[in-house]
Amino acid sequence: MNLRTYNAVALAIFSLTLIFTLAGTCMAMPVEIRGTPFDTGSTDAQNISWDFRNFGAFFFGANKYSNLLNGSGEHLYFEDKGGNPSLGKDNPSANIIDEGELIYTTKQLSSKYKVFSEETNVTKVSFFYTLPLFGKSYCAIDNDATNLARMLYKQDENEKKTLRAGETWDIAGGYSLTLNGIDVEGNKCYFSLYKNNTEIETAVISTDGTIDDRIFVAEDEFGDNASHVYFVTFVDSIFASADADFAVFKYTWLIDKDRPLSIESGDEFGSFEVDQALENMIVMSNSDAITINVDADSRTNITDEWYFRTSDERKGSNGGYVIYPAKTVIIEEQKPVASGTETAGTNTSASTSGSSQMQEVDGTQTKAITDNSSEKSEAIYRASSEVQNETETPVNASSGAVASSGFGGFLAAISLASIVYCFKKDRL
Repeated sequence: MNLRTYNAVALAIFSLTLIFTLAGTCMAMPVEIRGTPFDTGSTDAQNISWDFRNFGAFFFGANKYSNLLNGSGEHLYFEDKGGNPSLGKDNPSANIIDEGELIYTTKQLSSKYKVFSEETNVTKVSFFYTLPLFGKSYCAIDNDATNLARMLYKQDENEKKTLRAGETWDIAGGYSLTLNGIDVEGNKCYFSLYKNNTEIETAVISTDGTIDDRIFVAEDEFGDNASHVYFVTFVDSIFASADADFAVFKYTWLIDKDRPLSIESGDEFGSFEVDQALENMIVMSNSDAITINVDADSRTNITDEWYFRTSDERKGSNGGYVIYPAKTVIIEEQKPVASGTETAGTNTSASTSGSSQMQEVDGTQTKAITDNSSEKSEAIYRASSEVQNETETPVNASSGAVASSGFGGFLAAISLASIVYCFKKDRL
């Protein structure tokens, strides 16, 4: 093989390596989550309705099933007000939703602090309320749906966090917990809670007393300027030895006390305006008429994240069309984590296999919430949050990732062809 052929082969191999490396690190795919489609040519107007059972972008928790069936959670529906021809089978081609006809409601749900539900004889904490708002779960401050705080972190009952003395746990939202030390008898631990590296709470917890003695609760004035719980953790066990001192934390619960959200009548969220801001629920409706784009290649936005999709005209029965709500999220493939035994500072429930992470397509940066209603709306849609729906079902993947893979395959084919050509030419 001469030098020219050698260089060509080396370049081709380098190209292949680069292509496969990029393919392994850049897998991100937009996925559309859609609600049940309704045919306007065969559906009564009062049956054009979505809740947790037929729209995967709504909040759903299996343990909250009975509450959701009884009216808690989110609901989006059409209600004819008698203006323009109503959607539905009486007017199959109608595509105008008059002001106040598209209604969104959300009602709070009761929840137990994990330490209360999993341990016995707990009196320090018991119940709190959450309110799902456009698919994201918020804590209702003092059980009031009009005063909300974003949920930052909740430890499941089977999760543990082990910290060595001097080690820091970055929890979420700029909050962290540092285990300062263990006493010589090995039954007390001293730790501090930080926000953006500033110490805001300290505690000494003993495991020799009651269950309540092992629970640390942090309170502060926020929301309605009264004192409320914003952080809870439980010291499960403490170990002291000649080699290392460490403590195990469970049932940790944290909300964002620094960015409370107050909802009032007249606040706007996309096309919706708040009609009723009650202690147990929020009711919104569209503040202006909405003209639905009856075109399979377009969408009709109703919030910054939600939109309506339709078929083309007359693709439903009786000259109607098909309509459904939808939301786009980004699925990012996570690389597998090497498995191994638990060490201090690790989460015992951490997965050791590959996984996927779901993000809202609009971004993940949390913005400060102010009294301006439009900024409230943007903050809700852009807030980074956990994947909230246990039943979200991707149904329509964008071709973006596929196109990227196809281009990579094309380059790979060119590289392989170059290698074959160089070898043949060298033999000739």
